[in-house]
This record gives sequence, structure tokens and C-alpha cells, in this order.
Amino acid sequence: MAKLESVSPISDEDIMLLPVKDLATAIAYYESVLGFVTVTRNERSVSLRRDEAEIGLIVDGSHEPHKAESLAFLVDHLDALHKELTDRGTKPGAFDVQEWGGNQFRTFFVREDQDGYCYCFYHPV
Repeated sequence: MAKLESVSPISDEDIMLLPVKDLATAIAYYESVLGFVTVTRNERSVSLRRDEAEIGLIVDGSHEPHKAESLAFLVDHLDALHKELTDRGTKPGAFDVQEWGGNQFRTFFVREDQDGYCYCFYHPV
């Protein structure tokens, strides 16, 4: 199984306060599709972890999915994660090579439909 080595915001979102419409639905997605486990949970929020990547979700009734931000996850084995996500019923995007800060990275993206987040999974070329 692929390991998530870190998570970073792509713009200015707080990775520990990602707004969601419904907490139970969001938790089910992150656990069953993305392989996260719940670390802490209360009525309005949850912390989730997979390997070295931790994110937080918070209920926000005014959240607008079409305005959701994006996160980037550094992955140790990109092909293995792509297959894992496909096997779990999601449709990861095609592989691509992108350049950030003078470095090249192999990438693919996954769109989370309920709350509108786009996740970039990457590994250095």
C-alpha cells in the first residue's frame, strides 16, 4: 500500500479546518476511498490521518463546494496509490508531469464530489 508522506495546501486553505456540509458523509469518503482513519472526532469536526498526512474537517453549512480549495499529497509510490484508489471505486485522473519551483513531479488528481475538493497526488520525477 502506498504511503502518504505529507500534505500541503495548494493555496491558502487551513488543512486542519476544511469545511464540509455533512461530517458523517465526509468521514465515510475519506476512510473508505482515501484510506484515512479517524484520530479525533466531536459533533462538528474530525481529524483524519493516513501515514504522515493529517487533515481536519469541520461542519460549515455555508460551505460552497464549487469554491472548495485543493491539497497536494506527497506519495512514496504513485502507481500503487492510483491502483488502490481505482480499486476502491474512485476515478483518479491520468498521470501527468508538472513543474513547481524548478522541480518536476509526476502527478494525478482526484476530485471529491460531495464537498468539491481536488486532491493532487505527486512524487518527484
